[in-house]
Amino acid sequence: MIKIIQDFLPRPLFDYMKLVVESEKGMFWNFNPRNLQPQSKASGAENFKFGKTLYVHPGLDGKNEEIYDQELMPLFGLFQQFMMVHMQPRCRGIPEEGTECKLVRMKMNLYPNQSEQVKHGVHNDIHANGRPRPDIITSVYNFHTCNGSTILYEKDKNGQFSDDSKEVVVPSTENSMIMFNNTHPHYGITQNDTPARIVLNTNLEKAFVDPFSTDKDGKQSFEALDDYF
Repeated sequence: MIKIIQDFLPRPLFDYMKLVVESEKGMFWNFNPRNLQPQSKASGAENFKFGKTLYVHPGLDGKNEEIYDQELMPLFGLFQQFMMVHMQPRCRGIPEEGTECKLVRMKMNLYPNQSEQVKHGVHNDIHANGRPRPDIITSVYNFHTCNGSTILYEKDKNGQFSDDSKEVVVPSTENSMIMFNNTHPHYGITQNDTPARIVLNTNLEKAFVDPFSTDKDGKQSFEALDDYF
């Protein structure tokens, strides 16, 4: 399932957040010469972006330390609350668990105008045991209307992601949110009609399941969540 929500935030909150992310004093961006994870297939000098990590839950990707942006997370915490309103009906995972969503990562990406549109690498955000975690909800929130876009793959007729999978093109529209299961491969296309495209990328854990479990019961629970969102 792919969910697209227009006018996600109340206009006053959106206007303020956009002012912050575009401010020279409010945001300090880090240059990322290689876009996305090692499994991304993009290459070339054009494969870069600027990023800002706001939050990483301890234990994600095998790292024990927590990352928490003291200046910006109080504001982006308001954004997270709006996400929870939309996500909570789908965040219960296994019904008998009834657990709430948990934020595991939140980061900003800035793509500058490079004159020509650039296709970045196909990827999934969060992995465990060498495959995408199905207990994660991925979201992409757009701050700008431009000719950039997010491309997602749907499952083929056999319920798998393959060369026959259909591409879903979601244009970048300001104050719009795209939500989908982390198992959906996706990629971004940069813009060349605005100075920059800024997106907020969030990952929520939606069930109390150990994705690193390798026993039979753990694997069955892990598989059961694959189509939950």
